[in-house]
Amino acid sequence: MRKSSGITLRAFGIGIVLVVLVNLAAPYSLHVLHSSLLASDYMPIGALFPFFLVVALLNLVLKLLRPSWALSPSELIVVFIMTLVGSSLPTYGLTGYLIAVISAPFFFASPENQWGRYILPYIPDWLVPKGLAVKWFYDGLPYGERIPWGAWAVPLFWWLSLMAAVMFVAFCIVVILRKQWVEHERLLFPLVELPAEMTEGSDDPSPKPRFMRDRMFWIGFLVPLGLVLWNAIHYFSPFVPQIPIGGWGIDKMYRIQIARDFPSFLVNVYPPIIGFAFLMNLDILFSFWFFHLLILLQVGIFARIGYSIGPAEHYCSEYDASLGWQSMGAFVAMVLWSLWTARRHIMKVFRKALGSAPDLDDSEEMLSYRKAVIGLILGTAFIVAWLRSAGMDWKVLVVFLPTVFIIYLGTTRIVTEGGLAFARGPMVAQTFTSYIIGSEAISPQGMAALAISYAGFCEIKNSFMPAFAHSAKLSGLVRGPKRRVALAVLVAVAVALATSIPWTIYLGYKHGAFNFSTWIFTPGGRLPYDYMVNKMRNPFSTDFKRLTFFGIGGGLMMLLTFLRARFPWWPLHPIGLTLATAWPIKMSAFSLFLGWACKWIVVRMGGIQLYRKAKPLFLGLILGYFTGVAISNIIDFVWFPGQGHWLYGLY
Repeated sequence: MRKSSGITLRAFGIGIVLVVLVNLAAPYSLHVLHSSLLASDYMPIGALFPFFLVVALLNLVLKLLRPSWALSPSELIVVFIMTLVGSSLPTYGLTGYLIAVISAPFFFASPENQWGRYILPYIPDWLVPKGLAVKWFYDGLPYGERIPWGAWAVPLFWWLSLMAAVMFVAFCIVVILRKQWVEHERLLFPLVELPAEMTEGSDDPSPKPRFMRDRMFWIGFLVPLGLVLWNAIHYFSPFVPQIPIGGWGIDKMYRIQIARDFPSFLVNVYPPIIGFAFLMNLDILFSFWFFHLLILLQVGIFARIGYSIGPAEHYCSEYDASLGWQSMGAFVAMVLWSLWTARRHIMKVFRKALGSAPDLDDSEEMLSYRKAVIGLILGTAFIVAWLRSAGMDWKVLVVFLPTVFIIYLGTTRIVTEGGLAFARGPMVAQTFTSYIIGSEAISPQGMAALAISYAGFCEIKNSFMPAFAHSAKLSGLVRGPKRRVALAVLVAVAVALATSIPWTIYLGYKHGAFNFSTWIFTPGGRLPYDYMVNKMRNPFSTDFKRLTFFGIGGGLMMLLTFLRARFPWWPLHPIGLTLATAWPIKMSAFSLFLGWACKWIVVRMGGIQLYRKAKPLFLGLILGYFTGVAISNIIDFVWFPGQGHWLYGLY
């Protein structure tokens, strides 16, 4: 075993074990315990807390037994990469929603919703399970019956083939853009600063990790842990008052009312969000919560004058549809501008793939540029063929598929540059496509294909592409061939899918998926079909009102981008405009404000030196709260199964 390399069998082994554990724990915590979300964001507790145990306990024991046995920093990075990638797929990441959407049409169809007339005749048999297999999945397996795995085999084979192609295309895009983002634009990647800090000094003679030797870390760690444990006493004795932090339901949150008819600014204190915010760029951090305030003012003004273009759909804006389309315009403009900025690098990559740019070095990439470009082309061709076989019209496809990858790419850019742990695109591709083309111009087969496409293309709380980008960034810290890091990512994806999909199906048959009482398996699986049936029953042409707000958002984004480039003192970063209407910003804006205020005060008072001294305090906030959530989940498992306590995750 080469101690200098991170690409070792034991690193792979530990990574696989952690991926299996999080893909068992996350669905169980959500659907059965009704406890905290362990894999629902871009730096989830399901990745960070197990990694914390590896660094703080496992590696410490190995050092005490024999110093040469300790995991090297590179090995730890590989373990974290695998755990992070594996955590991006269960529940809201992919597998939960995939199972919910493909199982819903033949179980929830009724004369009232008219799915049988508008949707079911146009869904190919190879895309969905049917019959008793679905009924038993939602109602629970009858005594003496066996789980009908065969009914799921064909649909899951085809859906997983599609998602394998989608994930591979996303991975190839990350490989192509890594050098542009990391070396040319020098994006900060704030979310991976914590795991990188946790690996520093792991090869020192001292058995204790370097970050745990700082007193400020322990102060930050013990405060949120103590608050969570105090609240846990309330589980057993309701007379003990709770301290409102973290998972404080939206109905219980404090609200700051701006004025009559104006939406409230929610007051929610999330210690991990404050901790992550401290690692973010001040201008970006300021822009996220400031643009949210501006959106609240715009919503209130529209309400006062009685202007509306219609309600927003789920997975889109939290307010009027006009705000969602405005944010979507800014979002698309941001992505297109970032691609335009990277055009020279992208052209060099394609020339390298064709053999006409030998001077461009791709030895530090997880794939060669040639393989990445070929993979991008072939993967996209497979996705197109798959969607066409599912019934999607060509005119729908040419709008829908680019929009999907624009959303993936834009979310990845926002997460890697901005550092948001909770983020979601301003709109899903299905909504965007249907209003751009108009439902009256889409065939019934195309509408049905759009409905069922939510199974694989509905970025709700998490998507896998930011995990790939973070892996690409962290691969620079790994000694050894970077191509093997790609193998670690591939193994993590395969193990996560092989664990979470059959486990989620098993839990459905054991407990009855209808009894999960979670968004995924109650309204979430039904909404795609309801939306499409409503559009078919009430057909419309291209919606130019929505397009107008889309153009306004794009224009504002380009104006802010110009001002940011032209005037160095300009305080508003355009990235804040993209997600100002999204649910995660609505729920976390106050915590982002607190993180911004803390960092602004620290930097103003002591500059970079005081910032470095204070940083362990905020890293402790994250790990201390995550440790408390893990303890709370154990308490729920032992004493409150089915009546758990939500402490982490934005529902």
